[in-house]
Amino acid sequence: MPFAFPSHQGLIAPLWRLKPAWFDIPALFIGAAMPDVVDGTIGVFRGHLGQGLGHSLIALPLLCIPGGLALWWLSRTVARPWNAWKRSGFLARAWNAGLESVHASPAPGTRTHQAARVVISLGLGAFSHLFFDLISHGGFTWFYPWTPKIKLFPAWWYTTWYRLPLPGYNEPYPIGPHFIMWVFLGILGIILLFYPYLRKQYRNS
Repeated sequence: MPFAFPSHQGLIAPLWRLKPAWFDIPALFIGAAMPDVVDGTIGVFRGHLGQGLGHSLIALPLLCIPGGLALWWLSRTVARPWNAWKRSGFLARAWNAGLESVHASPAPGTRTHQAARVVISLGLGAFSHLFFDLISHGGFTWFYPWTPKIKLFPAWWYTTWYRLPLPGYNEPYPIGPHFIMWVFLGILGIILLFYPYLRKQYRNS
């Protein structure tokens, strides 16, 4: 389970950078975090964190997209009076790129096309989260709550080298092969998201 931000957004960065006109980038970003947002919210009331309903397919249309729409609207409302950071360097480039994408959302078009682009982007972002969690976590939760976590990979994938107690979780987190994938995807997502701004800075230096 790569970080809700910025790893999950970075892992799908090649998609929206290749075809930016196809997506609403803020909606794609928000959607990529929504399974964790949903399960985190449920966890507050449940008393402990962990993957559950938010990481299921049924949650995509029922929870992730509606909740994502609310956060998408909130992000546009909050960011509307903000201005670009008039500085050079990596942080300014990254901040201004994100702010520009929020200010440009939704892209010009009919209301139907705008709504469809936002909803599809939210759904794709949320589904990408489920996909990357599938290959970096210990259980398959897509059919939750009807089916408990399923083990899809060979037995060695679930080998536990160490159990790490974490605050907010009932059970210690198992450290094993899937954790290595978790770390790899987490770092890869950060690099994919932010490297272009570093590279551009180096080109201009």
